[in-house]
Amino acid sequence: MMIRRAAIQDLEQIMQIYARAVQYMHASGNPNQWVTGYPSRTLIEEDIARGVSYVVDRDSVIEAVFSYIEGEDPTYRQIGQGMWHTNGSYGTVHRLASAGRLRGVAGICFSWCAEQAKMHGCSSLRADTHQDNRIMQHLLQKNGFVYCGVIHLANGAPRLAFERAAVAPEGAYAGMQNPNGMNPGGAYAGTPNANGMNPGMPQQKQKGDGRGYGIASLILGIVSVLLFCTCINWVTGILAVIFGIIQITKNKEQGLAIGGIITAAVSMVLSVVLYLAMWFGMTNAGITYEDLLYDQYEDSYESDGNDAWYGGGGNGSYDGGGSGGWYDGGGNDGWYDGDGNDGWYDGDGSGGYDYYNDPYDYFRDYYDVQEPGGNQFM
Repeated sequence: MMIRRAAIQDLEQIMQIYARAVQYMHASGNPNQWVTGYPSRTLIEEDIARGVSYVVDRDSVIEAVFSYIEGEDPTYRQIGQGMWHTNGSYGTVHRLASAGRLRGVAGICFSWCAEQAKMHGCSSLRADTHQDNRIMQHLLQKNGFVYCGVIHLANGAPRLAFERAAVAPEGAYAGMQNPNGMNPGGAYAGTPNANGMNPGMPQQKQKGDGRGYGIASLILGIVSVLLFCTCINWVTGILAVIFGIIQITKNKEQGLAIGGIITAAVSMVLSVVLYLAMWFGMTNAGITYEDLLYDQYEDSYESDGNDAWYGGGGNGSYDGGGSGGWYDGGGNDGWYDGDGNDGWYDGDGSGGYDYYNDPYDYFRDYYDVQEPGGNQFM
C-alpha cells in the first residue's frame, strides 16, 4: 500500500468514492456539505492536472482520495470566532474521502500530509469541514488537529477550521517556496518520480498509537497477581480491567490491554481459591469466625492468664492474693479482707465487724471492775 499522485486513469474510481462519500454524509446527518454535484468531475480533473490530487493505492485498488495543497488558501485569510495558531506557511487537506474498506485510512492520509508539510518547511497543516460533519471533526481531533475558528468559502458558506502544528526541519528548505507553493530544491523538493512520490521519501509514516491505558492495565494486572493474598488485589485488578477495556475500545495496541485483563483475572481467581481453602480448613477443624473473635476479645483484658479482669493473683477482680473478692488482701472472699476470711474489714479472721464486738465486751468488763455490783455506773 502506498500514497501516490492521482492519474487521469484513476478518475472513474475516484468519482465512485466521492459518490459513496456523499451518500454516507447524507445518511449520517450531514446533508448540506457536498451539494450540487460537489466535488465535480471537472474539479477533480483540475486537481489531477495540478498534481495536488493523491490516492491511497492498495494493490492497484484505490482506498481513499484527497487533495493536498501547499501555499496560501484564499478562504483562510480571514478567520472569525478564534485565530490560527501559527502564522507561517502551511499545507491544506481538502476533499478527503474513503472507499470504506480500509480502517484508519484517514489517519494514514493526515500523517502523510503532515510529513509533507514538515519536510517542505511548513509551519502547520490546515483543514476545514462543515459544522454538521461530526465524523470528520472527530477524525481531525483524533489526528492532532485543534479547532481554531470559523472561515468562509468563496460562496460565503461557513466552515469550522482546524490546524495541526508541523515542526519545520532545519536546513536550506525551511520557509522557501516557489510560485507553486513547493520548495525549490533538494531531495524532498516536491519533484515526483514516475510513481508520483518524492524520491527517498518514506511512505505512510503514521504517528504511533497511544499505549498509555494498555501499559497501565498491564502494570496493575501484575501488581494484582503479586498481591493476590490481600484484599488490595481486587482494587488493582478492577482498575486493570477498566484501563484495558478503554485501551481496546480505542483500537490501539490491544496486546498490552489484553495482558493486563488476563493477569487481573488470574489474580482474582487465585484470591477466591485462597479464601475458599481457608474457609474449608476452618470448617474441617470446627473453627468458626465467631470463635476467633471471642477468643481475641477474652484474652485482650486478662493480665496474668486466668479469668478475671486485672487478675493480680488468680480469680476475682483486683485479686491481690488469689481467691475471689475485690482487693482480697489475704486470699479468701471479702473486700479488703485483712487476714483471709470473709467479712469486710475483718480484723481477726471471723465474720464482719468482729472488732466492734470485742471493744463492747471490754468496756462492759471495765465498768464491772470499777463499780462492783454490775452496771451501777449506767
